[in-house]
Amino acid sequence: MKNQIIIHASGKQNRIALLENGELAQLFIESEENQRTVGNIYLARVHKVMSGIRAAFIDMGTPKDAFLHFSDAGDHLKDYVQMLNGTDAISKNVRNELKKTNFDKISNYEKQNWAGKILRNDQRLLVQIVKEPIGSKGPRVSTDITIAGRFLVLIPMGEYIAVSRKISNYKERRRLKSVVGSMLPDGFGVIIRTVAQEQDKKALEDDMRNVLKKWERILERLETAKPPALLYNDLDMTESLVRDLFAKHYDRVLIDDQATFKKLKNYVSQIAPQMIPNVELYKGREHIFDHMNIAKDVDSIFSPRVRMPSGGYLIFEQTEAMYVVDVNSGPYAAKQKQEDNSLKTNLEAAREIAKQLRLRDIGGIICVDFIDQRDDRNRKKIYDEIKKEFKKDPAKTNVIGMSDFGLVQITRQRIRPSVVNSVSKVCPTCGGSGNVVTQNTIIADLDAWISKFKHNTDYRAIDIYINPYLKSHLEKGFMSIKWKWMLRYRVKITFVPDETVSLNDYKITLAGSDIEITDVVMQDGNIDELLNQSDQEFQEMGSGKDNLDYYRKKGSKSKYYKNGDSEKDSRKPRPGSSSSNKYYKSRS
Repeated sequence: MKNQIIIHASGKQNRIALLENGELAQLFIESEENQRTVGNIYLARVHKVMSGIRAAFIDMGTPKDAFLHFSDAGDHLKDYVQMLNGTDAISKNVRNELKKTNFDKISNYEKQNWAGKILRNDQRLLVQIVKEPIGSKGPRVSTDITIAGRFLVLIPMGEYIAVSRKISNYKERRRLKSVVGSMLPDGFGVIIRTVAQEQDKKALEDDMRNVLKKWERILERLETAKPPALLYNDLDMTESLVRDLFAKHYDRVLIDDQATFKKLKNYVSQIAPQMIPNVELYKGREHIFDHMNIAKDVDSIFSPRVRMPSGGYLIFEQTEAMYVVDVNSGPYAAKQKQEDNSLKTNLEAAREIAKQLRLRDIGGIICVDFIDQRDDRNRKKIYDEIKKEFKKDPAKTNVIGMSDFGLVQITRQRIRPSVVNSVSKVCPTCGGSGNVVTQNTIIADLDAWISKFKHNTDYRAIDIYINPYLKSHLEKGFMSIKWKWMLRYRVKITFVPDETVSLNDYKITLAGSDIEITDVVMQDGNIDELLNQSDQEFQEMGSGKDNLDYYRKKGSKSKYYKNGDSEKDSRKPRPGSSSSNKYYKSRS
């Protein structure tokens, strides 16, 4: 199967991987602190109208006021304002001018001017989130309300039928317009989605009935609601991806959790019963991402450094205004034919950058510092390569050609926070200069590590060095997370509190050993080779260590042994915390 949706459910966090042609194309992470809100509809109140920036701030009861730009006010703003606030909510002079105005014939700029005249502070308003809150900004909203179904998108107050341009067959477009038009009630508009192509009348009727029921429930709640209030909660991230992608682009959904499997199977039975056999439960022993050979690609998303097959590497850094990507040549730098080698590295980097921007879901302005190219033809090749790769990306992108300094500027559509930002928060230790991943994320990472350790090695006991705060959380309650892991994986786990370990970090050794095996397991290395190598290094140092005393590690039941005793403890001290693995993301 070329295209698949792979879902890993781990406690309170779901990780959804989209595979295209067998390779990881996108990763979504859903958790309690990272809920999908796009599509939610609120009864809100206008907090402040600022005509100078052609926008209004809307109070929805969220931590930050929503942002309504006048361009998102829509053609039906007057109808919604009067429906919720009465006719007098709009001044008499404005009402008289509106009667003389034909909105179909005026420019968008003029429509925005009208929005500034219609909106007033403290008005009740029906709004829908169109863009997730990002950083210090609140969500972006629109008053163009839409109710999305499987095949149709209902537009209350609308008076038109729109057909997706991706349906190119003229006869099919005419058929769909006729069928949907015959069942559409007065006072509604509709958009016919691409997946409606070749669907029969019954399937379209069922979907129309479904979206109309959703709108009726919104109106019922609206009668008793007081702003701010949530009237309609759209599908969660997992269900929305299945609705929008399954059957259209993807052949299979593979899930490793029984409860999530049943929930999705029930949902698919309602929207696409013929696709139920394509929803499968994964019952393998190894981690589902390891089974699909995408674990390393998932890990790369959380690391600022991305290695390329040639030996070069990329560095991703976020600033307040943009993302910066630095291309480094690696071993090619010392070879001859510098121009050709630079071109080879740059072309490889162009492909990897396009892939990583989509994987990380990075939006906004991205500036890429490629290796200098003297030949204009080579610069054109790099530009053409990155343009070609961006055609695979559903997000809108714009690329400006390489400057004399080797810089390429990119803009990419941003709808939600990047993957890394969605699972991280401002570090309480450094006051905002770094990030620490959320608790659910580190727990999911530990779960994945233990699963890989269990299935790839013969060892069954480990010591995990973690922050004392995280330790207390993992051992909380009678059936703690620790005990659940021990029962599930049949591995003896001992948590060792270590205040030097940050909240997004951990270090793991075999029980009774001081040799760290965290990276070895994640990189599919051999633990026995690491232990043998450490023993050899220690023996080579032994001749110069006669004046040292050796002690058992803290927590061991045995007493320490001094040099010269019959049972001297000759193990090497635990290594330091330096690592390029994703588990050592940022330090204060």
